[in-house]
Amino acid sequence: MLRSAPESDARDPANPARPIAGANATPGANATSDLSGGAGTADSEQPWQARAAVQVDGALPPAELPRDLLLEVFQHARECYPEECCGLLTGSEAEAPSRVVRCTNVQSARAARGESDLGARRAFWIDEQELFNALRGAEQRGERLVVIYHSHVDTAAYLSFTDLEGALGPDGLPLYAGVAQLVVSVQESGALGAALFEWDESARRFRGRAVR
Repeated sequence: MLRSAPESDARDPANPARPIAGANATPGANATSDLSGGAGTADSEQPWQARAAVQVDGALPPAELPRDLLLEVFQHARECYPEECCGLLTGSEAEAPSRVVRCTNVQSARAARGESDLGARRAFWIDEQELFNALRGAEQRGERLVVIYHSHVDTAAYLSFTDLEGALGPDGLPLYAGVAQLVVSVQESGALGAALFEWDESARRFRGRAVR
């Protein structure tokens, strides 16, 4: 999920990064202060469709990403299994994403500190210093943040309600304008596929497309 700037960011105007996190859970189940839904037994027994705020729209054409970047993201998801991976895709304004920036999922550390009920198998939270460094590095290279990615473990690729809630500001618009969300479905056997969720300005909502 994308969240508003923490207090440390508010004190440092040069730091534009907001925490990026998400949870594959049903809204309201053991909710914690970070708005991540819990992963209790009742939640795990529900079909993934009950946890999905946005699914792939089969009427839309598939989204295309550079094959080498997609394969690197798949590899990252496999390496992190059975925990969720997370990271960024950056690129120039005029071109498709050209760089994968792997990030550390610190969700289990947050859970150990009592900041969330969810571990890294069901949620992700990008290390905030890594995020700041990645955004600063992209700016120095003349690039921008194009895609935020994470994996879903042993379930489908969709935007959960908590993913969606955290990606939008109080005005109902994305906190990171022009940035898409990439979700990878991964099992022990490997990555099963991915979906890209892009903001539709006219409809004021995210729409999902299968990735090829």
